[in-house]
Amino acid sequence: MDIRSLRRGGVLVAGLLAFVLGVAALNAPAVAGKRVKNTYDGAQKVLAPCIALAMQQRLPEWSCTSAGLTSTRRDAHGSPTTTFTPVAATTAPAPGPVSVLADDYDTWCEGSGICHRVIDYQRYIGETKGNAVYGNASGVIGSYDVIIRNSLQGRRGRWTVSLIWDLGPSLTFTDSWINCYQVIDNWPDANCGDHALYPGRLSGAGSYRWNSPTIYGNFLTNPAAYYAAFNTEYTPAGYSARTAPALETARFKCYGSTAEPCKF
Repeated sequence: MDIRSLRRGGVLVAGLLAFVLGVAALNAPAVAGKRVKNTYDGAQKVLAPCIALAMQQRLPEWSCTSAGLTSTRRDAHGSPTTTFTPVAATTAPAPGPVSVLADDYDTWCEGSGICHRVIDYQRYIGETKGNAVYGNASGVIGSYDVIIRNSLQGRRGRWTVSLIWDLGPSLTFTDSWINCYQVIDNWPDANCGDHALYPGRLSGAGSYRWNSPTIYGNFLTNPAAYYAAFNTEYTPAGYSARTAPALETARFKCYGSTAEPCKF
């Protein structure tokens, strides 16, 4: 099943499952001569209900984010079927003022499933960070972070994406993209742009972070609220490919005439 059809699919999980006891602690590899990154992984506690659901169902391939759980099962011929189940997200409170030049991506929002912040109202710059944990039927294998910065430019979004390896084996990201969506009440949100990304490989051996070039969104003519979503398929070294739930940014508003700029 195409990942693009999964974003709105699945059956809502009612309530939160009990906290997962004894989630395996994963250690970052020590590499001589390489800068050591922060490897605190509070996401495993925050995403415990999603992890619990994956373990309860003994899923062979799964990924958890604040959006929920994606899982992949393969038939006798090896053909994959991926499903998405929403699980309630945990959101951190809005932080205080942050410098536009601050680079705290590896430490900000490490204890929450997802965080949003506006770091410059005058220049219309906002950020979203999401934590992801993945594993198999035996438990957690690793985790990584996704940060999306939106620097609004007139009537369009202008995004950059950062990926940060946290724990586990190296990761190869493939078929990654940013989608723009227009919010439509009581109806599926409308696609307002699809922009491919090519992150490549991340690991604890020095190449633990990747920053995208700037992605310029389409001109947004309709007076409405909008947001972006990061989607990806990735492969942990030694394991099969898997799909991550979409990470959605905070909404931004493009009301008034097309001469009016979009704002948070």
